Amino acid sequence: MKGIATQVAHLPWETWEDPDLAARSAVRWKLLVSSPRTPTGLMSMGLAELAPGGVLPLHHHAPAEIYHVLDGRGRCDLDGTPHVLEAGVSLFIPPNARHRSVNTGEAPLHVLFVFPTDSFDEVVYHFDE
Repeated sequence: MKGIATQVAHLPWETWEDPDLAARSAVRWKLLVSSPRTPTGLMSMGLAELAPGGVLPLHHHAPAEIYHVLDGRGRCDLDGTPHVLEAGVSLFIPPNARHRSVNTGEAPLHVLFVFPTDSFDEVVYHFDE
């Protein structure tokens, strides 16, 4: 296995393929480490951007997830408990935990997300609302 470096500025923004989901979720992302582009066999990581006032609807997925907030302000409701999202905050989301993220600020909310999967495509989102 070899080390991998990516430059976020060179990567395209992505969103949900389902147009209905894309319309009700103000989130977009860049995949920084994810097979097949950057195979690790172990992990995937991306940069998410949630627009001001935007919501990533209540959902869950089998793999655990880690958020690390770069900038902006928001809230993640994790299994019914609200957690403030602001620069420097890291949040562990257990497997199958129901969570919703909301941008409560006036600027975009930028969050690094990490999954213990080789590819982001292995993460199956189940929306609960």
